[in-house]
Amino acid sequence: MRTIWNSTLASRRASAALGALGLLTVALGSGGCGDDPPNPNGSGSGEPNPSGGGGDGVSGPAFVVGTRIWDDTSTTAYFHVVPSLDQGTEVDLSQALEVPGSAKLYGFEDLGWLAIGRGDAPTIARYTLDGRGALAKGTSVSLQPLGVQDLWPTLYLVSPTKAYYPDRDNEQLIILNPTTMEVEGRIELPETARQGYRALYSYGSILRGDSLLFSVGWFDWDQNDTILEETGLVVIDTTTDTLVRVEVDERCGGITQPVETASGDAYFVSSALAGAAHLLERLPTEPCALRVQKDADAFDKDYLQALAELTDGAIAGEPIPGGGDTVFLRVFDERAATIEANSVTWDLTSQKVWQWWRWDTATGEAAPIDALSPMTSDVLWFQVDGRVFGTETTDDNAESTLIELTAEGGPKRGLTVPGFLHGVAKVR
Repeated sequence: MRTIWNSTLASRRASAALGALGLLTVALGSGGCGDDPPNPNGSGSGEPNPSGGGGDGVSGPAFVVGTRIWDDTSTTAYFHVVPSLDQGTEVDLSQALEVPGSAKLYGFEDLGWLAIGRGDAPTIARYTLDGRGALAKGTSVSLQPLGVQDLWPTLYLVSPTKAYYPDRDNEQLIILNPTTMEVEGRIELPETARQGYRALYSYGSILRGDSLLFSVGWFDWDQNDTILEETGLVVIDTTTDTLVRVEVDERCGGITQPVETASGDAYFVSSALAGAAHLLERLPTEPCALRVQKDADAFDKDYLQALAELTDGAIAGEPIPGGGDTVFLRVFDERAATIEANSVTWDLTSQKVWQWWRWDTATGEAAPIDALSPMTSDVLWFQVDGRVFGTETTDDNAESTLIELTAEGGPKRGLTVPGFLHGVAKVR
């Protein structure tokens, strides 16, 4: 394990302050990678129409569900306002907010904050519910002046006035004020660069007091289909918006997601891609989990969990919160899979042979969940209203159903929507 310390912290603080002053004047008018299958890059054109929507328009819970529908030439995103995520809830496509392209949905439930990122430009617009319960467009901000070309579906929330947009393409964090929708600076992260590899900042973050933590894995999707055998832990001082350090752990590679359990410990677990790469001998380290203990801001040097020890030798990864101290894992059924001599990682992760398992981090035991059928590894999941949902999508992406993974008594089916479901947020 090695650490890259920020030896020029004072000068970086000064630079960050000057950068923030200069960036306060970024235009707030209208106007990569996302989560489309199978190609994560999407695009579109045109302005959102704020007249769509649904819901009760008066009071009660309100959720926004984002879907996408493809035809031979284009992609269209739809954002539905619904009063419930339960099975049987009516969804009327004609009442949805329609946005051309692979638009992204951002939401902070604790703030009742909702935003949509355009599919044709790196612009994020805040939305609210109007008196009818329909989505109404508010202030927007463009990230293009900071070098962003395509939006990722990730924001790290710090407070009502601070969030970070992880710009993986340019190895930086963009500081965004969610209240005013203004860019207030950026934190450059050249320490996370690896030649020939994409620095994939994790899809979630962990707050430890004034420190924000997120992992970084290094993936080569374009040339050699390989993953570096190390994981970085980036620590940010959120009071000064400066990099504290980048810690590099060489015991485990291909991590993309942390899960914080009820104990307060955070587990950083290999992705399914890492498991596939290891099986194909393109990643030396086997699928594993690292840990950051409660109140700590560094990897626990005494903790390393090989996932194969939990899953009877099968490769596993792709962690999802399971409630309490448990974590859902996706486990590859090699006996049911097809592995060709020239297979790449995507060939393995796209097969519907990934079983659901639940890992109890407190007891160290894991077991399969027989109530859920095997799926592809890259099932989207959402933590909403105190519950965790996965998705089940038809092979032609014509219809998606939410699966409440943490339902009492076991997983149960929820809302069904037309198209590919890519986002869920609670706004009331």
